[in-house]
Amino acid sequence: MNPALDSLIECVTTQTAVVREFIAVLENEARTLLDPGSDEQLIDLTQRKSDFAAQLAQLDQQRTELLGTLNFGADQSGIQAACTQFPTLAAPFETLFELARQAAELNQRNGQIIQAFLADNQRAMATLRSLMGDDLYDAKGRITKPSSP
Repeated sequence: MNPALDSLIECVTTQTAVVREFIAVLENEARTLLDPGSDEQLIDLTQRKSDFAAQLAQLDQQRTELLGTLNFGADQSGIQAACTQFPTLAAPFETLFELARQAAELNQRNGQIIQAFLADNQRAMATLRSLMGDDLYDAKGRITKPSSP
């Protein structure tokens, strides 16, 4: 038995579980983005995504160190070499990377939804400004009248 190898497998398995949870949050975020009036839930989901990102970064660092202990780099070629030398790593890494691709796609799709909403809001504000002038609202959200010349 190789303790570093066992630790690496455990790390990758933990990362996989965290990415699965992250995917669930991203799927929830996608549903929430399409539900009007869900601002508080979106704030909570954004915080959860940040927490997952921090956790995954920590696990990435741990995985890098463990690969280094086994004399492999943390890049794709290093991971492939490790999987070649230790075939028991292949399936856990394959699962992790497939889920990571899925998470990236979901996150990108959610970002596109957000960008579409922002563009719609900007167009609506531009229309209001063209109708009411640049001083439509003050800092407290009250309607103001354009200044007289």
